[in-house]
Amino acid sequence: MQFNRKQWSNEQLIDIYTKLTWPRRIEEKMLVLLRQGRISKWFSGIGQEAISVGVAYALQHNEWMMPLHRNLGVFTGRNMPLRKLFMQWQGNKDGYSKGRERSFH
Repeated sequence: MQFNRKQWSNEQLIDIYTKLTWPRRIEEKMLVLLRQGRISKWFSGIGQEAISVGVAYALQHNEWMMPLHRNLGVFTGRNMPLRKLFMQWQGNKDGYSKGRERSFH
């Protein structure tokens, strides 16, 4: 696949960049919390953001994706509510698995 800048609007490129930066910022914050002992485990996906964001951007909205612990870009790439993701990590009933687990590992 060849990148052709003319096929992408500035708005699309800014959207992709924004979706790439959110997972990195979340990862960095989670690593700080891990070092502080405020969370007990974290499986970092730093450096892998573009994979899940790119896949999410390329697929149709009706196609399924099954994110795991290093795929935060799936959530930002699909504009999924991050609040629900944070609830998931806390084992809260409002998370994606309704409180049955904390991580996606």
